[in-house]
Formats: sequence, structure tokens, C-alpha cells
Amino acid sequence: MNEKPEKNPALRLLIGFLVGLGAALAFRTLGWPTESAKAVARTLGELFLRGIFMLIFPLVVPMLLLGIRLLTRTGQIGRIGLTTLFTVIGLTSVAAGLGLLLATALKPGHTLSPETRTELLHQFGAPTASTPPLDGSFLLNLLPKNPFFDLATAFTPNQQGGLLAFVVFTLLLGLALAHLPPERTETFYKLTETLYEASLWLLQKIMYWIAPIGIAGLIFQGGVSLGWTIFQLLGAYAGVVLLGLVVQGIGVYSLFLWLFARRSPWQVLRQSGPALLMAFSSASSNATLPTTLYIALERLRLAPPVAHFILTLGATVNQNGTALYEGVTLLFLAQAFGVPLSLGDQVLMIGLAMLIAIGAAGVPGGSLPLLAGVLPFFGLPPGAIGLIYGIDRLLDMARTTLNVYGDLVIASYLNRLYHGTPDHASRTQSLAQ
Repeated sequence: MNEKPEKNPALRLLIGFLVGLGAALAFRTLGWPTESAKAVARTLGELFLRGIFMLIFPLVVPMLLLGIRLLTRTGQIGRIGLTTLFTVIGLTSVAAGLGLLLATALKPGHTLSPETRTELLHQFGAPTASTPPLDGSFLLNLLPKNPFFDLATAFTPNQQGGLLAFVVFTLLLGLALAHLPPERTETFYKLTETLYEASLWLLQKIMYWIAPIGIAGLIFQGGVSLGWTIFQLLGAYAGVVLLGLVVQGIGVYSLFLWLFARRSPWQVLRQSGPALLMAFSSASSNATLPTTLYIALERLRLAPPVAHFILTLGATVNQNGTALYEGVTLLFLAQAFGVPLSLGDQVLMIGLAMLIAIGAAGVPGGSLPLLAGVLPFFGLPPGAIGLIYGIDRLLDMARTTLNVYGDLVIASYLNRLYHGTPDHASRTQSLAQ
């Protein structure tokens, strides 16, 4: 599949990462003054981060509204739709919980000394506020008096509900729209889809043109502060993410296939090879969908109605790899920036990781704007996201591979339950079309 260069910025992002890191290490090694260079790097990094923050609103709202519309339609087709929904939610919660468990046990963000952490806070920003307690005030802040005020103050120290409150408002609005007659909402959803597609186009342009120099600036700041320690820090973080993806893919999915789908895990994994390679190279569930459908129909011999329905839905809402990645990333950044989190905070992180994963676009980097938006809620500086942007492309490729494999695993399970019977085939075929 031929892609336009803007849709495949991996090499440019890698070059930006290496240039920023190489320059930082050179400045430290040679003892050059860094103040002027850090000022330029800070401007370049801030330019990139502002481009990402700018897209949070036009991405979050359409993602959630269109996702709710899709899920409510799913419920209308009966048992297969509800079974799919519960299976996706169950596996996504396991993935998010696994990510937090590994990050808690292995502590990838605790490799910094207190002095180095102070430098890191100086470069990327200090924690904005303490995490609000899970009490009555927390519940009240989830229902904003003015949702647009909460959105406008989501990245300021005095934010209350912040982006999370706006997300709750959007979810409630989506549920209300889903209960209106289709003819009343058709125009609204067309406008929403247009906003969503335009925002994705703009995100791709930012990732292609601005992200390389922005990442160079952000990594330069981190490299000047951390020196060679940055390899240890980012290596530990990437190692925990990759370990979690392997455990979910080889352990959890194999057990699920054996117990529920009654299929050989090794056989499903081996036959899924072309789709997994496509997912790894493209980092896009949507771009991999044609290959995934071919694998399901021709190699796994799944019933066409079940395969079309599950895989089309899964490319949008079944993002187990993304949920695991979000859980690890949130806890890693909290550890690196010295923000303590209670058990209740971590449970909330699991819920947010699932929400971000389900709402994330099936394109490279589609989940990062949403992740950046929730950082201030846990007291993390918004700029903290810049610390992991440089290596995100590799992790994006890996987690997309798990996302696609998860679609095939769930499809295999649903195929065993319903096996494309005429009753379910007619209903799923109408939705797939």
C-alpha cells in the first residue's frame, strides 16, 4: 500500500530525536554554554506541544460522540453486539490494569536521582497541582457548571474538573444525541465527522512538519538535564511497555483463545502474521483493516458476517495495546516527576486509559493528544508528554500490532459463539454495510 509521505513520518521523527539527543550530549561533553541553545529548544518544543494541545478539543469531542453513536448502534443488533462490547471492555480493562501493575512493580520512572529530577522539573515544568481527592468535591467537579470554562482552564494550575469534566459532558451529550431520531441528528453527525477528519489531517501535517523539530527541542532539553541518564530512563520505560504488550499478547490472549475461543493460540498467531506485520509497519489499525479482513476470512476461516462486523468495530474501539501503553505512560510520568498517586488515583487511571484507548483514532499518534489532556488532572505538567514523544513511534508500532491481534482474537471467540448463523449473519451484515 502506497502512502503519502505525510502519513508516514517515522523516519523524520527518528531523525529529530537523534539530532536533539546528539546535540544535547555534545553540549554536555564539550562543556558548551547551554542557556541560549535551551531557549531556542524550548521555543521549538513549545511550538510542537501547542499544536498538539490545540487539537485536543476538535479530536476529543468527535471521537467520543462518534464512538457513542457506534456503540449504541452495536447494542441494537442484539446479543452479538452486547457480547462484543463486554468482551472489548473486559480485555481493555485487563490490559490497562496490567500496564499499571507492571509500572508499579518495576518503577521505570524511579531511576532518577533527586538532583536529576529537579533538573527535569526545571526543563519540563513543575507539577501543576495535587491530585484532587476522590470525595464529594471530585464528583461535583465531574459535572461542570460551564463545560467550556473547564476546557479552557484544563492546562492551568487553577483547573477544577479540567478536561475530565468536559469529557463527562461530552459523554452525556453523546448519549442524549443517540436517543434522538436519526433524521434529527444526521446533519450534526456529518458535521462532526467533517471536524474529525479535518483534525486528523491537521494532526498528520503537524506530525510530519513540526514534530521532528519539536521533538529535537524537547529531547535536547531533557538530554542537557539528564545526560546519559536519559537512555536509562527511556529504556526502562520502553522496556516496561514492550514487556506488557508481550504478556498481553502471548499470555492473556493465548489463555483467552484456549479457554473461550477453543482454538490453538499458536495457530492463530502464526496465521495472523501478515496482518501483524502490516500493523507494525503502518502503526494504523485502520490502514491494516483490509489485511486483517483477509486473514480472518481466508486463513482463520471465520464467518464473513462475524468477521466484517467485529473487525470493522474493533479497528475503532478495541485498542488493548493503547490502553496498556496509556496506563504505563501515566504512571511512569508520575514517577519521573515525583507525583505521588494513591490506589484510588491508579484505579481512576485505569478508567481513563480505557476511555482514551476506546476514543483514540486508529492512526499513528492518535492517542497522544488525549493523553496530554489528562496529565494536569493528576498534577503533571502538560509539557511532560514531551519526554516520551521521541520514542513513541516505536511503541506506537508495537501497540498497534497488539490492537490488531486483539481484533482477530475477539473475532475468533465470537465466531465460535455464533458461527455466522443466518439470524445473526443478516443482522451483522446489515451493520457492516
